[in-house]
Amino acid sequence: MSKRITKLGMVVVALVMILALASGITGCSQEEEEARTLSVYLAGSLSVPFEQMATLYEEDNPNVDVLLESGGSAAMISKAITKQDAGEDPPDIMASADYALIPDRMYEGDYADWTIIFARNTMVLCYRDNAPFASNIVAGTRTWYDVLQNETVKWGHSDPDADPCGYRSMMVFQLAEEYYYAQAATFGLTPDEKANGLYDACIPGTEQARGRTSQGNEVVRSKSVDLVNLLESGDLDYAFEYRSVAVQHELNYIELADAVNLAQVGEIGDSGVTCEDFYAQASVQLKGSSGQYSATKGAAVVYGITILNEAPNADDAVDFIKLLLSAEGKDVMEVQNGQPLLDPLKCDNRDDLPSALKKLVEAL
Repeated sequence: MSKRITKLGMVVVALVMILALASGITGCSQEEEEARTLSVYLAGSLSVPFEQMATLYEEDNPNVDVLLESGGSAAMISKAITKQDAGEDPPDIMASADYALIPDRMYEGDYADWTIIFARNTMVLCYRDNAPFASNIVAGTRTWYDVLQNETVKWGHSDPDADPCGYRSMMVFQLAEEYYYAQAATFGLTPDEKANGLYDACIPGTEQARGRTSQGNEVVRSKSVDLVNLLESGDLDYAFEYRSVAVQHELNYIELADAVNLAQVGEIGDSGVTCEDFYAQASVQLKGSSGQYSATKGAAVVYGITILNEAPNADDAVDFIKLLLSAEGKDVMEVQNGQPLLDPLKCDNRDDLPSALKKLVEAL
C-alpha cells in the first residue's frame, strides 16, 4: 500500500512540476507578446526634448521601447514614405520642424491625414567662443550680415532640401536684405548699403542649386544640429540654428530682428506691414519627394506632429502625443529646453484625430 502511495505521490509531484514549467513558459510568452516598440521620426532640433520625453514614457510603460530617429524633417518624411512604399513598417509618429511639410508631402499618398501644430521656435545666429568679430556684433558696432559678407569667417547652415532650418537660414538673408536695404524706409530705417545684394553675395548660385553645397566661407551640412559639433570644435565660427538648439547645447547666440527671425506675428513696428506678409516675401525653391522643385514661402517657425495611417503601434503613439501635449510635456519642452508650445494647440483636420487627442486641440 505504501509503495503504491509513494508512486502516486511521485506522479503527482511530476505533474505539478510539468504544469509549473508549462505555466512559466506560457508566462514568458505572454510577457514577450506584451513588449512593444514605438517608432518616432523627428526633426533633429527636437532630439533633446524627445529623448527626455521617451524616458518619461518608458518609465510609465516599462514594456514599451521608444525608438527615436532624427534628421532633417524633409529627409525623415521621405524616409518614412519610402519605407511604407517598400512594404516595410513606417514609423508610428512623424514630428516635423515645419508643420506644412506633413500635409504637403504625406496627405496625397494617404500616409497621414492630420497634423497637430504644437510648438514654435526662433532663428538665431550662433557663434563659437572667441569667434572673430562676434564681440563687435554683440556690442552693436558691426552687423551680423556685414561680418558674414565681408570678413573671412566660416559660417554654416543646413541643407534646405533636407532640413527646414536650412531654407529658413536662406530666408533670413533674403529678409535682411529687404528689411535693412530695399524696404528700409518702410520700417523707418536708413537703407544700409552693406545689406545691398546680401543674398546673392553670401549664398550664390541658381535658385535650385544655391545653399546645397559648401563654397567659400559658406558651410553646408545635412541637418542643423550637425553644425553644433563644428561650433564646439572651433571648426566653424557662426551657424544659423533654432534658439532651442542654442539653449540646449549652451551655445553663444545673437538674436535677430523680429522682421527676419521668422518667429513673430502681428505688425512690424508701426509700418502697417505684418510679419506674416513680410515673411512670405522670402521664397526658396525646394526639391520634393518626387524630385520636382517648387517654391516654399517664408512663414513663422511652427512644428507639427502626426501619427501615420499605417502606424504599427497607434495606441502608444496616441499616448506619447498626449504626454507631449500635457503639463509635464510642456515643462520638458518650454522650461527645460527653451521651446514653447503653441497656446492654444491647433489641428488642421481635427475631425480625423483619435478621440483621445481631439479634446486637446482646436481646429486650425
